[in-house]
Amino acid sequence: MPLTDKEEFVMSTVLVVTNFSDASHNALAYTCSLLQNTQAHLVLMNIYDFPGNMTGDAIAIAAMSEIIEHDAALLEREFQWVQTNYPALQVDTEMVTGVFQEELQRKVIESNAVLVVMGAGGNYTNLLSWDANIINSFIDLPVPMLVIPSTVSFRPIHKIAFACNYYRKNLHVPVSVIHKLVRFTGASLYVINVVALQELITDEALHNKHILQESLADLNPVYFEPEFQNVISAIDNFTSAENIDMLLVIPTRHGIWHNIFQKSHTKGLVYLNHIPLLSVRQQEEFIQ
Repeated sequence: MPLTDKEEFVMSTVLVVTNFSDASHNALAYTCSLLQNTQAHLVLMNIYDFPGNMTGDAIAIAAMSEIIEHDAALLEREFQWVQTNYPALQVDTEMVTGVFQEELQRKVIESNAVLVVMGAGGNYTNLLSWDANIINSFIDLPVPMLVIPSTVSFRPIHKIAFACNYYRKNLHVPVSVIHKLVRFTGASLYVINVVALQELITDEALHNKHILQESLADLNPVYFEPEFQNVISAIDNFTSAENIDMLLVIPTRHGIWHNIFQKSHTKGLVYLNHIPLLSVRQQEEFIQ
């Protein structure tokens, strides 16, 4: 199925946050490949999150200035790389200092960004591979965030999986984002129901399932309801068997997508280290 509705990307701002690591450059390359035939506005952003105890220390401030100057040169190098390899993309850079989460939130709001992208080194089985900035952004940002594992190179997105408990209410809210993403990529949609074995399925729960299925009906999704003891392993096995290209989740401060960052919950994770993970938000706007 060919790409469609790319005109919806007109004037859409996508923030790519870099720390100049190999993982960050890989995420930038992935994003450029994804957006190369669109009119998206890409902002390559570096946030220098300096320690508060540096203030007032002349030596420390001088050292910080050197670091910022060095990082500015690295940011310019990344900018030139995009211009050379993706000349049709509209790209700008921004370097700021401050508290990482506050500065990123500010930029998201200021630019009306529809997507934030970051690269993650290591793998999901190691808590340290997703640092606090990535975890907090993935859970708390008001817009979708795409995390690209360092081992992933861009390939056309043919299969998207949305993991959720569709017996819960309000799951129909991010449907507009899912619709736009599926139309943009031309991908097939798979919905994985991840309901706890002990959860009581009431009439209200069945109604919530019906609402979600109605909302997604025109996308002709494939529904999968695995029997499992470990929900993460069930999703891991399914995405591997179906060669899923991108996994969509609704992260919260509680539940499985918070627990995934705890080592005890990620033993046996294999395939999820090899696919991009997108947080979908309870909002109507995504790609405009």
